[in-house]
Amino acid sequence: MSIITFISEDVKETGQSLSVAAIATAMAIEHNYKILVFSTDFLDKTLESCFWNLNSRRGLFTNANVMDVSNGLEGLVRTFASNRASSDIIRSYAKPVLKDRLDVLQSSKTTDYKEYVNISQYFFQIADVANTYYDIVLVDLSRKMPIENKEKILNISDLVVVNLRQNMSSVNKFMELKTEKEFYRKNNVLLMMGKYNPNSKYSSKNVARLLKEKNIPFTIPYNILFADDCSEGKVIDYFLRMQKLFGNKEYDSKDTFFVKELRNSISILEYKMQERKNGLI
Repeated sequence: MSIITFISEDVKETGQSLSVAAIATAMAIEHNYKILVFSTDFLDKTLESCFWNLNSRRGLFTNANVMDVSNGLEGLVRTFASNRASSDIIRSYAKPVLKDRLDVLQSSKTTDYKEYVNISQYFFQIADVANTYYDIVLVDLSRKMPIENKEKILNISDLVVVNLRQNMSSVNKFMELKTEKEFYRKNNVLLMMGKYNPNSKYSSKNVARLLKEKNIPFTIPYNILFADDCSEGKVIDYFLRMQKLFGNKEYDSKDTFFVKELRNSISILEYKMQERKNGLI
């Protein structure tokens, strides 16, 4: 059982949430893991919108009669605040996407940042308890969280995935982090490049060279069909469609590259999870 936290120190869009959605879905479909995706953002539903149409009462691959998630994350936080939390109760507040494989714990509904800050102090406890029930907890960590609350989650994470953009500014930012903070020099900190374009001069190999990293960042390429499906809450549809197309030689090479890189990224995560389990990192 592992907690994998995805984080970005860049101010601009990095594709982090879409990358989390891609990794979670592919892992759930192809590897039969029991996964919880934990969205921690404030006033941003990018991750949730990948899985279902937020304007519809009926969610994709969900059963409204089975789960009552009307109280959402706020309701779950109340159970933690009153010391009534348990690993199985988290399922009562998470929304199922694939039965017994993939659940999503949606971000807070509040529009009050002070209330969000108060709620976020329980996020690390939620992730920690969820880790006793799910095989993998994927945390989409928000930059909007107070640093002390972010650090609590990072400190309990088995793996921390830092998402970089393909430019010198992002490379320099991470170099500064490694210099200033010992945490980013740990062996369980991995690098990822979301919305990846292999034609950029800032390829994964070049970025590794600039950062003097022996491990090349894994990548989640930008794919317009995947992005379109995510915007419509159809990420599951995308992967089911790709499974059918792989038996046909006429599939789009861009989709082939996307899925190949995604599978390679998942293999890296699985290898690192095993190393962590064995105490090697």
